[in-house]
Amino acid sequence: MGNHDHEQTLALFEDELDDSMLEYMDDPEILAKWPQGLTDMLSILEAAFVRDGAVVADARRLAFRAVRALAGFAGGRSLYVPKGEQLETALRDREIWERHNGTNVSELAKAYHLTEVQIYSILARQRKMIRARLQPGLFGD
Repeated sequence: MGNHDHEQTLALFEDELDDSMLEYMDDPEILAKWPQGLTDMLSILEAAFVRDGAVVADARRLAFRAVRALAGFAGGRSLYVPKGEQLETALRDREIWERHNGTNVSELAKAYHLTEVQIYSILARQRKMIRARLQPGLFGD
């Protein structure tokens, strides 16, 4: 990507970027590649929001918000995102955790075609992950 292309891509997003998003951009290799990756992320997210029924203008605004949130969380470092069955299982388990209200294990088991024992196991793993995030171990375990 030539310098002119780089400047054009930056110009597309100048109203959406802020200086904090650029502070990690000191590596020339990263600097040369990130505009296309940013464009790809925005396009993919926007298309997903439109597919889910959002108006294009709202989808674009949500895509920019989502990329900013990801940058705030993982900006300047690598982020592993699984795909396929591993991703679907992780998302399903998180959704079960969020839908659980303390009394609907049997309903969740039916909705997700799982046994109640599997639902309890998923809830225990999710609880453990959240607890570990909120209360890290004394010795980093």
